[in-house]
Amino acid sequence: MATPALNPASNPFRARLPPLKALRAFEAAVRTGSLTAAAAELSITHSAVSQQIKTLERHFGQALLTRGARGVEPTAPARAFYEEVRASLDRVALAADALSQSGEARILRINCTPSLAVNWLIPRLSSFQIANPRIEVRVATSVTSIAKLKDPYDVLMRRAPMSRAGFACVRFLPDVLGAVAAPAYLKHHPVRQPADCLDHTRLHLSSRPTAWPRWLEAAGVRGAKARKLDGPTFEHFFLSVQAAGANLGIAIGSLALIEEEISSGRLVQLFPQVTVEEAGFHMLHRAPQRRDAALELFVQWVRERGQEAGVRGFTETMVGRMTV
Repeated sequence: MATPALNPASNPFRARLPPLKALRAFEAAVRTGSLTAAAAELSITHSAVSQQIKTLERHFGQALLTRGARGVEPTAPARAFYEEVRASLDRVALAADALSQSGEARILRINCTPSLAVNWLIPRLSSFQIANPRIEVRVATSVTSIAKLKDPYDVLMRRAPMSRAGFACVRFLPDVLGAVAAPAYLKHHPVRQPADCLDHTRLHLSSRPTAWPRWLEAAGVRGAKARKLDGPTFEHFFLSVQAAGANLGIAIGSLALIEEEISSGRLVQLFPQVTVEEAGFHMLHRAPQRRDAALELFVQWVRERGQEAGVRGFTETMVGRMTV
């Protein structure tokens, strides 16, 4: 028997939906902040994007974007609308991807920062894949704000709480900062008290410019925040960890990401009683209206791995192995 055609009049809300092309142009324009960038992404002309935006503005009877020297910005009501449109387009894209994979392995798309991927997620991921061979985890790395990400993801991981329509955010891993160095470096550059770090090469992170001053202040070194603390600066934590392991200086960063380096003795945590606690690593994951077993399994697995790190803690690590 043929399926009866749906009568648009039976769903008045759906009958009032704006054109999909206009929604895509609006979403790209707001996300990129530029009609030109939106046009390049959608492979259409600048004037075509402008026309689609005008179509949407006529549909709602109000202006949606304001134009300035730095590009386009949504009005307050349009910003709220954008968040819902983006979440809906992401759900459609992921649903289409899932439909195309019918009978195949379920793909989960994860986006996290490079250091979190290299130092924490990837080294642990094999246990999840072995236990769940029908789920394929694809990891992409980025330091871009989640608001600027073009592709849809099931899970985003960052070093701060996040929010997005249609998603839920949970803290899964402590972010406790500590100072570390290689045993060979400490042998030739003794550190007997926290203030001695001022006399040695400090390795900085561009993403945590206040880490060293805050750690020194926590250690009781007066005036550390007012001093100019020079030293090499690295874009990613995993690069500063490599530098510390190569005897280039003393690194500072999240102890949860270098648990293996510390437990193996490749790096030594200086003054374990001195730490700086941050907000923690957070996971923003889709909150689908229908149950998604694969996503639930991954979220639970991540939280369990994070809880293991929290239970073990870091303050006792390497206390007896420090070279002073």
